[in-house]
Amino acid sequence: MADEFVLHELQGSNVWAKDGERLGLVGQVHLDRATGAPEWITVALGLFETRQHFVPLAGARRDDDDIYVNYSRQAVDDSPEVDPDGALSPAEETLLTDYYKKF
Repeated sequence: MADEFVLHELQGSNVWAKDGERLGLVGQVHLDRATGAPEWITVALGLFETRQHFVPLAGARRDDDDIYVNYSRQAVDDSPEVDPDGALSPAEETLLTDYYKKF
């Protein structure tokens, strides 16, 4: 559950897909506007881990320095492209939430 995540413990953590494949490292952490709790992370994908994709923390779990998400690598790789710099706009958050609801 996302409530167990602490901001400073997330950055740089390894992120793993539900099928056990390593996705990459946490790049950024985006907080819930109302609660201030970590809600989304960006994960660096690609050969040189340069492409940032948003992944929701809802349903994810931590194990030491690793984060396990409930999505396949393909689902994360195919997620909508959203600029990882700055805050997520309400429209971007809706776009991402609607996308990940399919899985």
